Amino acid sequence: MKTFIRGGLVALTAIATVAFADISDARELRIGTISAAGSPWDKAMNRFAEVLAEETDGDMTAAVYTDGQLGDIQQMLTGMQLGNVEMGYFGLGSGLFLKGAGPLKVIYAPYLFRDREHAQKALNSEVFQQIYDDIAAETGVRIIGAWGNRSPRAIQTTEGPIETPADLEGMKLRVPGLAIFQDMFKTMGVQTVPMSMTEIYTGMSKGLVEGQDNGFDLAIPLKFHEVAKYWSATDHAYEATGWFISEQLWQSLSEDQQEAIRTAAEAGGEITSAEEAKLEAEAIEMFKEQGVTYTEPDQDAFRKALSGIAEQYEGTDWPEGFIDEIKAIQ
Repeated sequence: MKTFIRGGLVALTAIATVAFADISDARELRIGTISAAGSPWDKAMNRFAEVLAEETDGDMTAAVYTDGQLGDIQQMLTGMQLGNVEMGYFGLGSGLFLKGAGPLKVIYAPYLFRDREHAQKALNSEVFQQIYDDIAAETGVRIIGAWGNRSPRAIQTTEGPIETPADLEGMKLRVPGLAIFQDMFKTMGVQTVPMSMTEIYTGMSKGLVEGQDNGFDLAIPLKFHEVAKYWSATDHAYEATGWFISEQLWQSLSEDQQEAIRTAAEAGGEITSAEEAKLEAEAIEMFKEQGVTYTEPDQDAFRKALSGIAEQYEGTDWPEGFIDEIKAIQ
């Protein structure tokens, strides 16, 4: 696969050199997330810290910061570029805050991944490693890997159930602002409405929108089910959680240290995947108790309706032929 970079490379010498010049003396890595204490991501990061200490015989340790203590996602990524923050753990797509990470948009291509297992395998394959290397060179932030399943995206509505794309015709939904999401839903006749995550609950309760697009991991904690009683498991996109690190720090580490971090990140991701599976099972039971209709719609009809969307971005947002390479991974 050819390297795909838009714009010139950002010289790492332009990044402030503060924290990592003497890694042999500074072995505690701070890793932050926006997720709450006790959440799957918190548990994953604590497992990361345990395994990192084990793998390095205590020579490297990690301090976990939840609840945005190191800043919001954009602030943490900027901190990694500047050398003020070592690591972060949050949705892989959050890397799109980085100018130069455009190829990551491919993860939202509808029905790109067959299932969670395919997503995990593809996102940690050599096919994506080239993208991660390019992003590290372009932005100063490296994606070590994407270990830790997230809930597949679904459509939650105040009216329903949603069985086929035709049921969405004319509905007003809050969907992410990325062009590929906008194109996806507009193709199905949806009126897309811009709205922050914190506004969705009120927006649905007041009828400003008739639904939203997210997975269990974001929708359940925000209690959207209190005002939107129809959940349609379209599974139109799978995402994993990404392990981000300052490229400046990464390049200062030995190969053994880098491998220890990869091993710890993969072990932490296993915790996220297990916790997310538990959350989904509990969510479906909770839906039954609270009168939420859970529907498994005609996914083939959605695949057909959304075919051709991803191809519009080939050669611009990601490399030509990238979709075929991903789908060929077994």
